Amino acid sequence: MKRIDIKKIDTGAMVEGISSQVFLKYLPLVLMFVFFSMIYISARFDCESAKSKSLKLAQQLEITRADVQRERSLYMSATCESSMQNMIDSLNLGLKIQERPPFKLSLP
Repeated sequence: MKRIDIKKIDTGAMVEGISSQVFLKYLPLVLMFVFFSMIYISARFDCESAKSKSLKLAQQLEITRADVQRERSLYMSATCESSMQNMIDSLNLGLKIQERPPFKLSLP
């Protein structure tokens, strides 16, 4: 049987279990990885923020379009009423627009 000799580890060249040479060799690579990871996270956050803002603005646009349509409808109704009133006045019919809706009569 052959005997396996276990080499002694030089503890003077070790930093927390990692050789200082290995640590220094891969330090630029690790720093680049951390740097690009932070850039990716930052870009992703900016993208999500812009997406959220875009959705909010789209909802606000839909609400504004509905308001514009409602106001347009009220304006068209008012101009139609006023033109009808002008026509009635020009014919001297003596009719006016009712302020209240008609009452419903019910028999007891």
